[in-house]
Amino acid sequence: MNNKPLISIALCTYNGEAYLKEQLESLVSQTYQPIEIRIRDDQSTDGTVEIIREFQSQYPYIGLEVNPIKLGLQRNFEQVFQDCTGNLIAPCDQDDIWHPEKVQLLAEALKGHQIVYHDSILIDADGKDMGIKMSDKFRLKNWNRQEPFLLFNCISGHSMLFQKSLLKAAIPFPDTGYYDHWITYVALAKGTIGFVPRALVNYRQHAANQTDLLGKKQVLSGIERAKNRIKRENSWLMSCERYNQQHVGNPFIHPFADWALARENSFFSFTLGWQIFKHQELLLAILPGSFFKKVGFAFRYSFGLKLKAVYYSFL
Repeated sequence: MNNKPLISIALCTYNGEAYLKEQLESLVSQTYQPIEIRIRDDQSTDGTVEIIREFQSQYPYIGLEVNPIKLGLQRNFEQVFQDCTGNLIAPCDQDDIWHPEKVQLLAEALKGHQIVYHDSILIDADGKDMGIKMSDKFRLKNWNRQEPFLLFNCISGHSMLFQKSLLKAAIPFPDTGYYDHWITYVALAKGTIGFVPRALVNYRQHAANQTDLLGKKQVLSGIERAKNRIKRENSWLMSCERYNQQHVGNPFIHPFADWALARENSFFSFTLGWQIFKHQELLLAILPGSFFKKVGFAFRYSFGLKLKAVYYSFL
């Protein structure tokens, strides 16, 4: 008898026909059992739903819901997580390729952690290995502190397995930021996050990616860019601070959010830059950059700037 816990793979789709078959093939080929695959489609207009239904006819543990109205990525993941019946959830993107042993190895590593995650290989739109791993961009390790995740996230949704019980504290997701970053932040208020040092997903990079890991998308320039970036960053930090006040009481997070808010009108906070520099080993722990690059980041962030070429060479 199989006494292992049911694991729910939570997949959100939207116009994903280009890569979806390859991803679904990798999901139904997982060595771990039992699994269920819960899918929420956000009103696709291509052949996405037909592809899913074709797989459903062969694999009855695939469940599909089509949203009656378009929700967007953040709210769609919020809904699909609540559809899951397993006590453990593995988020899934529509365009990657999972290695067969991914779920098995994460389940074995979870133990007492709130989340476990793994390294990933970047592939291009055609599936070719780009010679880059997530661990080349970020410092991947076990985590037990929230503060490094105020500014960065190295735990992508596609790489994580988490306890469903986290959703009670994490939902609703904030309007600004990404669901995986928020779940990570909440998890570290409750316990620890473990790292599996294996690349277990081929993480596809293409023009329609929601995240811009390689920094190749066009962005606004000048004052407008700075204003938008500061607003996004401050909105995220205020969400972190509200959660902190209600559940954690970390004495560092409240003043840090206040220092960041000082940039709203002036575009500059000396105190913020100084505190990032002073606490760089904690706040910038995710980044592998040199001391001088970290000083440069503290300066950039205090001004609300996004010096793109410098920033991505820093990661």
